[in-house]
Amino acid sequence: ASQEIVVSPPEDAPLSRAHWTLMAVLVIALIIDIMKPASLGFTIPGMIEEYGVPKQTASLVPFFALVGTVFGSIVWGIIADIYGRKASILLSAVMFVGTSICGAMPSLYWNIGMCFMMGAAAGGMLPVTYALLAEMMPSKHRGWSLVLVGGLGSVGGYFAASGLSALLQPEFGWRILWLLNLPTGLSLVLLGALIPESAKFLLARGRREEAQRVMKRFG
Repeated sequence: ASQEIVVSPPEDAPLSRAHWTLMAVLVIALIIDIMKPASLGFTIPGMIEEYGVPKQTASLVPFFALVGTVFGSIVWGIIADIYGRKASILLSAVMFVGTSICGAMPSLYWNIGMCFMMGAAAGGMLPVTYALLAEMMPSKHRGWSLVLVGGLGSVGGYFAASGLSALLQPEFGWRILWLLNLPTGLSLVLLGALIPESAKFLLARGRREEAQRVMKRFG
């Protein structure tokens, strides 16, 4: 049904408060998302020292995280089409909360498994976020808004990872960077109240009243 429905904002529709709020929320979401894989570079040295493994073995952690990123980008695309954009973003947030248990893992191999899940959540959320923003923004403003949100999210994610590592890791060790998945994931769950669902998805599922409210809100 969604293939037969065309939902598009007017070409010259002005940006409203709803658009700016959505952009701000998605920037925060991308910062939290990109911060997860960016933290790997700051945790690997601590893992090598604590677990007493060679660098070749420790390199499996980022490898499986990247494999999870590819896996997540495919699976989350399917989930977003079946259950909606908002639901798939919130699924990533819940998985971020779950992977905070990496901060208490007793062995490297448990960390490798959890990093795969973390990578899947991070890789899956990224394209869904862009898809949602593209569907909500008027085509006149779509290009620069996508670049702006993506740029701020990427820079903010790496800055957050490096800044928190500099502030917290000397005092609490490398595990604190994984434990931070708990508050950041919960923050993203709370921000879900400000993330709208795609109007096209709502119409395709017969939720016409909800779709009309979203379309009215975003012009």
